[in-house]
Amino acid sequence: MSTVEQRVDRLEDVMSKLAEEMIDFKNEMADFKNEMTDFKNEMTDFKNEMTDFKNEGIKDRQEHNKRWGELANRLGTVIEDIILPGAPFALKRKFGIEIQNISVRTKLRNPLTNMLEEFDLIAVGDDNNIYTVEVKSKINNNSVDSAKEKAARLKELFYPDRKVIALLGALSCDNESVKNYASNNGVYIIAMKGEYLEIVN
Repeated sequence: MSTVEQRVDRLEDVMSKLAEEMIDFKNEMADFKNEMTDFKNEMTDFKNEMTDFKNEGIKDRQEHNKRWGELANRLGTVIEDIILPGAPFALKRKFGIEIQNISVRTKLRNPLTNMLEEFDLIAVGDDNNIYTVEVKSKINNNSVDSAKEKAARLKELFYPDRKVIALLGALSCDNESVKNYASNNGVYIIAMKGEYLEIVN
């Protein structure tokens, strides 16, 4: 066999092997492409599952917050139902007055903003003073400030020519610091003391 024929045979072998390798490479690339497609699909599925999980978490959190809000509202109403009926007697014991008129959970329209203002209790004493009770489930300095601001707003908007006395109602108040803060800010705290509601500062 001539050298040229040998070279041609070797070249044909090399080309054949190269063609086989190219086919193998092409098949491997096709497999890789399929694997990447599968991986991409799996990642899409994972992303969708995570989105569903996140949405469920948001929904659960919203439902949880809604239930807590409803419970807090119910608790607030229960505390009001305890405090408000006994308030006139506590006012009489503290100030020696008779209540001439009383309204609970009152909504008055603000003449400046046309928005409704809500007051837990407004009582008119025979001393011509206005007594307003703001009920809170837990009292602290901030709730003292809130009761003071509510009373100031009631006076400014609806009773500018009358003395308005601010009271903060709660089931209990054992915190001397809060009592002192309330006293210093002209706010009376009305709370359960034994079997009766009393003004405790």
